[in-house]
Amino acid sequence: MTTTPIFIGGLFKSGTSLLRAMLGQHSHIAAGLETYWFEVDWDARLGRDGEPLADYVERMAGFFDIEIEWAHSAAEKAESASAFVTSILNEFAIRQGKPRWAEKTPGNILHVSRIKENWPGAKIIHIIRDPRDVYASLRQAKKWDSVEMFGNLWCDFMGAGTRAASVVHEMRYEDLTLTPEECMRKAIQFVGEPWEPGVAEFSGRSEDYDKVMTLSGHASSTLDRLRHPLTNNRIGIWRDLIAADELKSLRDFVADCGLGDAYDHITEAAVTSTSR
Repeated sequence: MTTTPIFIGGLFKSGTSLLRAMLGQHSHIAAGLETYWFEVDWDARLGRDGEPLADYVERMAGFFDIEIEWAHSAAEKAESASAFVTSILNEFAIRQGKPRWAEKTPGNILHVSRIKENWPGAKIIHIIRDPRDVYASLRQAKKWDSVEMFGNLWCDFMGAGTRAASVVHEMRYEDLTLTPEECMRKAIQFVGEPWEPGVAEFSGRSEDYDKVMTLSGHASSTLDRLRHPLTNNRIGIWRDLIAADELKSLRDFVADCGLGDAYDHITEAAVTSTSR
């Protein structure tokens, strides 16, 4: 398989899963669950969070509907995590009858240089969402829900995205949900595929939620929402969940990190999108 892959990244709760699902509706693009390829220590034979590499390999087999024996064989032949993921995703795409694959892991945006090194010519999409709504969504999920924890996380991701801006395509979550055809046309043009109207529609899918629940035993609030049709009702949720003084503290925190202008630009763009 010689066509260049597509990588999707962006802060958690920013719409990476929705974009992946919509992009995967294209007849040329196979798009599955997250691999977290950059967290694997191949030389030490360790998967994510220090798990045995064999556990990681078998989970990837389950995520991409590939026989465990096939996945172990691919792992034995691979010299790195990126080589293994390439083998798995190539096979996934072939089995879907598609010439190309997209990999979506939020942290991809933190590893743009590694992506370019391992997959020259790869197309990278960075999806950005109003940080106030991201903060509110993470609070609902009980993750990174203090000003300091979220502020550090946001600055890490946005700092990386800003540094990589010249080589990635930036997309706004608000635009994806409010004007999906316009937004997806730009994305499809960026990755170099012919336009297909179906990628701008999304009626929901439960397969990914069920698969992750079965394989990991953990329910995903993100994949739970992916079971429902495309909606814009998650825009502005911060108004009911985050107090004004806490938002000010967050703005001050990111400003101290040198990203106050980026924060203001993104929040103002979110307002502009919703007022169109």
